[in-house]
Amino acid sequence: MTNDFSENNDSPIDSEQIEQQNQQQAYEEILAEIEKQKTHKKSWVSNLLILAFSLLIFFQLGLFSFGLNGLIIIIIVLLIHETGHLLGMRLFGYRNVQMFFIPFFGAAVSGQKRDIAAYKEAIVSLLGPMPGILIGCVFMFMFAATAQELYSTLASMFLLINVFNLLPFYPLDGGRFLHTVLFSRNRYLELCFRIFAALALILVGFALDAWLLLLLGLINIWSVKTPFKLAKMAMEIKQSRKYRDLSDAIAIDGKKIGSEIIPPDIGKVVIDKVFEHFPPPLDIRAVASHTRDIWEKISFRPSGIFSTAALLIAYLFILCLPLAAFAGSSIVSLVERKGFVKSEIVEYERPDGSKGLKEQFYLNEKIYSEIEVDPESYLYHGRDVQYQFTDPNKISSEGTWSQGMIDGIYSVYDSEGKLIRVTVYNKANFVSRKKKVDGRWVEQNWQDLSFIHKWRIRRYQKRPQGPTAKKM
Repeated sequence: MTNDFSENNDSPIDSEQIEQQNQQQAYEEILAEIEKQKTHKKSWVSNLLILAFSLLIFFQLGLFSFGLNGLIIIIIVLLIHETGHLLGMRLFGYRNVQMFFIPFFGAAVSGQKRDIAAYKEAIVSLLGPMPGILIGCVFMFMFAATAQELYSTLASMFLLINVFNLLPFYPLDGGRFLHTVLFSRNRYLELCFRIFAALALILVGFALDAWLLLLLGLINIWSVKTPFKLAKMAMEIKQSRKYRDLSDAIAIDGKKIGSEIIPPDIGKVVIDKVFEHFPPPLDIRAVASHTRDIWEKISFRPSGIFSTAALLIAYLFILCLPLAAFAGSSIVSLVERKGFVKSEIVEYERPDGSKGLKEQFYLNEKIYSEIEVDPESYLYHGRDVQYQFTDPNKISSEGTWSQGMIDGIYSVYDSEGKLIRVTVYNKANFVSRKKKVDGRWVEQNWQDLSFIHKWRIRRYQKRPQGPTAKKM
């Protein structure tokens, strides 16, 4: 009896002790995994994949159509962009800050936050695109003053890549900035922002025929549920009595709660909440990752009203700076070159002796383009010739117009006068194109064109085109 009674009483106690030991061991393993993730450096493979995805987007946007020189410029732009992030991370004490230099592609930067204030994290987001935008504005002024085509290309590359990165679409720098400064304060605001940004990316990708942007938007739509769920769990924990008691006890001990280190007792509360909301089986790395995300939301310190206002003003200033630079460069052009672009209608004599009209465009007092005009309809009709900026005696492109619509063969030449691209139109409708790539001709259909070329073609299709200068 005694032995039976002892066994019957010891068994439940032993089982409970074993369960508590297993639970404690699980807590310790998860907390250890969190520390491991904090010190883990992102592999060069993941950075390469991120950079490759970015380059594919740039390819779809037509940035590689500038040739080898354009590719070199893109590498320089990316390098300066990532260096801005790198310096910001170093300045504000990020851990495991890395920059990977990838031959012929550029660089990628990664780092982990280390109990960083929200305003510092926001500044790091801005420090990537800001230097490139400033440099692009400088090149815009240089082009306005000299009309050198290289400066125009440099300005376009620096501004297009960095302004695009600053747009309020998550996960671009602009989206991360606005999420940190504004929308991370409330889970419903965060949810609406993520959905809006994803839908905007989908619309932009659809409008520009950039399927990678569209895909990125769809992925963001698919992934909005988890951040919202984690934010809800963080709010539930913060409002719980158990958390308040534990945080009060930590405060009494004179310790400060920050996102860098999770207090073990609070960590157990968060881990229990993860197991409660995510059904098994759940990988230990996923539990650790969710626990870290929830703890960051719990310990998040939003910037104050004045710093928030200052950051938003800085963001809008940087975003609008290219527009101000364009206006300023136009003024410089008017002063230095007696006109940014001006055109006039002139009369000329045809080979048969009859009189005709054509519109001539001038840049820096030098003719760079002329298009024949129908005197009756006053629409473009006849030969269209554009000359090289550096040498007005050399043709850069030529084609024909028919009653305001580009029609027939349109040819493009390189700086040496060699034919490099031929496009065929039928009343402003694209028919075919062949392009010289590495010494051989490559046929292209509509799907192969970049969004820039598609936009130009669609612009011709809107309505018949005519001179901008006044009729004689």
